[in-house]
Amino acid sequence: MQSFNRMRTAALTLSAAALLSLLARTFVDYRFVYGELGFDARALGFTMLVHLAICGSWIWALVAASHARRWAMSVLLGYDLLVVAFGLYTMTTLCPSPCRTGWPMGEVSIWSNLLIGVPAAVFAAMMVFRRPSAVAPNA
Repeated sequence: MQSFNRMRTAALTLSAAALLSLLARTFVDYRFVYGELGFDARALGFTMLVHLAICGSWIWALVAASHARRWAMSVLLGYDLLVVAFGLYTMTTLCPSPCRTGWPMGEVSIWSNLLIGVPAAVFAAMMVFRRPSAVAPNA
């Protein structure tokens, strides 16, 4: 039971850190990237609604996963993988390292997506794909 609780705590903590990493990246994107892309008020409003929906549902999944809901950990795994995908896509296609957009915060936020997102996804996957046991609540 103690190992289960430690692993769940690590998965939750890393997923919350991945959320913060995504938020940092979002702030950099709003300041530097979306202006370069020529987003008007309507496009920015829609983008903000999408980000709010993602962050709100992520927080909801964090709360549900903290109450040992297995489906919520699957949702967190999806969001953690999304952060890793955003980081990889940016590094390989949009702004290869060293990225000068929003230097140095842009570079830090992209790397934090990868350095926090990968362990968050690994721990969430360990929780999702673990074998249910009699001592694990709501398995």
